[in-house]
Amino acid sequence: MRTKIQNIDDLRAEVARLEVARTEIETELKIEAQKITSKIEIPLLLLRKLNYFFGGSKDKSGSKSSEDWVSSIFRVGLPLLLNRFLLPKSGFIVKSIIELISQTTAKSVNTDSMIELIEKVTQWIKSTGTTNKKETGMVDYGIPPDSETY
Repeated sequence: MRTKIQNIDDLRAEVARLEVARTEIETELKIEAQKITSKIEIPLLLLRKLNYFFGGSKDKSGSKSSEDWVSSIFRVGLPLLLNRFLLPKSGFIVKSIIELISQTTAKSVNTDSMIELIEKVTQWIKSTGTTNKKETGMVDYGIPPDSETY
């Protein structure tokens, strides 16, 4: 809707009208943005929690924290394994102590330590597998087969 601007008063009126229209549009856009952010707030919160659980969290300094997905699994699974299978009939105090100890232990376990452990186990299995094999060949009794002694 264009109006013809004939003088300075028309120009000032048009500028004032455009400023009012701009503020109305800005407020409508802010309301729409708030609606959209409120709709996606819960899925974003869930994604942040999953990212933190699987080791994507960072410290305030920007460096990656020492806890990764292996540490998270051990932090949850180790107390469950110990209390459920190894000490099923123990009391509340023993289970609490086991949980505290396993929580501190789980913090020291990460992906790198698990990889090193798996590599050591595979090397040990390979080394024991090769030493147990006996060579099937000629047995040496000390007498050469081509000797002239009959």
